Amino acid sequence: MLDQIRQLEGKFHFETYYSLSCHNCPDVIQALNLMAVLNPNITHTAIDGAIVQSEVQQRNIMAVPAVFLNGKEFGQGRMTLSDIVTKLDVNAEKNTVQKLNQQLPYEVLIVGSGPAGASAAIYAARNGIRTGIIGARFGGQVLDTIDIENYISVSKTEGPKLATALRGHVNDYDIDIIDSQMVAKLIPADAADKLHKSATVSGATLRSRIIIIATGAKWRDMNVPGEKEYRTTGVTYCPHCDGPLFKGQLVAVIGGGNSGVEAAIDLAGVVEHVTLLEFAPEMRADAVLQQKLASLSSVDIILQAETLEVKGYGVKMTGLQYKNRQDGSIHD
Repeated sequence: MLDQIRQLEGKFHFETYYSLSCHNCPDVIQALNLMAVLNPNITHTAIDGAIVQSEVQQRNIMAVPAVFLNGKEFGQGRMTLSDIVTKLDVNAEKNTVQKLNQQLPYEVLIVGSGPAGASAAIYAARNGIRTGIIGARFGGQVLDTIDIENYISVSKTEGPKLATALRGHVNDYDIDIIDSQMVAKLIPADAADKLHKSATVSGATLRSRIIIIATGAKWRDMNVPGEKEYRTTGVTYCPHCDGPLFKGQLVAVIGGGNSGVEAAIDLAGVVEHVTLLEFAPEMRADAVLQQKLASLSSVDIILQAETLEVKGYGVKMTGLQYKNRQDGSIHD
């Protein structure tokens, strides 16, 4: 990949808007800095959005990291070095597919590279089994979690630290890690070769005698009108990354599980007011989190609230509509 970066042709000037509390921003910034060091045709400027509010508003930035290339939008949110290079190099994906198609069959292929996938890979490799693990990003949803306080024997850690430790442990063994790839289809073995096939979104096919599925969890969508239209322009999924951009504003959090309550607690220290909407008659978050949330004066909790629509005027969102499931009344 380093050679691939050195050989990129053209002039690339990147600008990245970030927030200091964003845990995805450092990875993107360091990836672009690395590219600038390796290739004289690449330059990069990292900009703290909190310092240049006028620029943030002018460019309509409501989610970070927000990356611009030669003055035009390039991408928003988490991106790996591989993601960035693939987007720049038109032949990158083709070369990756070709390389994956040439891989020898695995005895065990694990689909999903979160904690469960890492654990399965280590147990397989310890028994001398040829093992591969494939996923969009190593660590999975753990990478999006700041404070982890329920991992037995570790009183408190952070998601990125845990993911780094998991990868280090996996690297102790002869395990093929296939990053930035998602499996789209599983094809059962036939009588001819007796190998299962895992077809990726990119078009590659990996063969293995055994497949272990460890795909875990991901962010849930609201699946309401306006959500996709206003994603990154008012609808966001990371309170740590994007919370500072909503300083002094009114914010709604959808969901009363651990993630929703933790988001509401974090945002309460940044924004003017938080309204938490929970579909069920009661919240599902741990009691200790609910107690903390209840102690905050800048948070309102609305139970039995069904989110109906995200509203806006085309450029950014302006509000939210929900239904009171007890009496059927509609509220904005």
